[in-house]
Amino acid sequence: MKRRLTKLTAAGLAVLALTGCTGGVPEEVSEEPPVPKNVETTWTLVVGQPEGSTCWDAAESFAEALSDATEGAVAVEVQPMPLDRVASLEQAAAGIVDLYLDSSFVYGSYGDEEELGRPFFSVTMPFLFPDAETAAEVLDSTGGEALNGVLAELGLRGLAYGELGFRYPTTSEGRAVTAPEDLEGLKIRTAGMLEVSVAYVDCWGAELYPSSFLDVMTPLSNGTYNGQESTLAEADAAGYQTVQTDVTIFPAFYEPAILTMNSDLYDSLSPDLREAVDRCGREAMADQRLRNREQEAEILERWQEEDGIAVHVLTEEQWSAFQALTERLYDPEDPDHQDWFADCTPEWVEQFRPS
Repeated sequence: MKRRLTKLTAAGLAVLALTGCTGGVPEEVSEEPPVPKNVETTWTLVVGQPEGSTCWDAAESFAEALSDATEGAVAVEVQPMPLDRVASLEQAAAGIVDLYLDSSFVYGSYGDEEELGRPFFSVTMPFLFPDAETAAEVLDSTGGEALNGVLAELGLRGLAYGELGFRYPTTSEGRAVTAPEDLEGLKIRTAGMLEVSVAYVDCWGAELYPSSFLDVMTPLSNGTYNGQESTLAEADAAGYQTVQTDVTIFPAFYEPAILTMNSDLYDSLSPDLREAVDRCGREAMADQRLRNREQEAEILERWQEEDGIAVHVLTEEQWSAFQALTERLYDPEDPDHQDWFADCTPEWVEQFRPS
């Protein structure tokens, strides 16, 4: 990170010209000093998602928009993660890098569970949101405000929320999943998230196999795993569609993306520059959401046409059968809730319910 700009205002984005005198009396001049043309700053924005992803595109859009808004005084260098994702996020919290953009899962994996994990993982509680549009509305209001408060405790400023989308199960050998009983006994690979694993195993009867993203293709290919669950973009990038036959589309587990800035840096900015950062971040992530949904539609069409994947879009009645079996996870009196989801109090969850 290079020199931070603390006095960048709308007036200071261009060099102020002193006016002449009228009647021998000098006109009043603003006491705010101009920002010299040679004062520039460069911020680093690390993206935990791969180049070419909608998150990467959003980061570049944010960088371009902020440069335009500041007439080139602020440059943002978009970089891939130099370390693993959690360590890269930790660098943003420490001020080693300036901004970070990645899945809510990564934010939930940073710090200890009491500090950050449960609140961020809770966003992926089963059937918390009925659709992506509702999720966006909530995260742009009460939900985002709640998560921003948690981020602030770890030295991060939440700028905007995007989406990686809902996580869907894919299966092999023509195993269509349209009812909970279709999952009973199936060996399903998952990222190992508690919200996902308890739903699949304890509520729907699947056998869960948490494993590294890099260690999935072979067991899917040889039948060790009957399927896996992930976002469509993640599955497509890994090539899972080449060894799977079916995919089920239903609003079970939503995965947001989050753009954050180091809190100390954000607090050091002038009000005008903060406004520009906030606005550019919101606009970039709003566009990312739309592009992510377009990409999902493109993936599904290509999977059907080129890979012969059967796409099962569940009706509300169908996915409600899955939902009914997971409702107990929201009940504070339920043993699983007490053991695993105790921090997801009704008051906390209410902030993520659509109004």
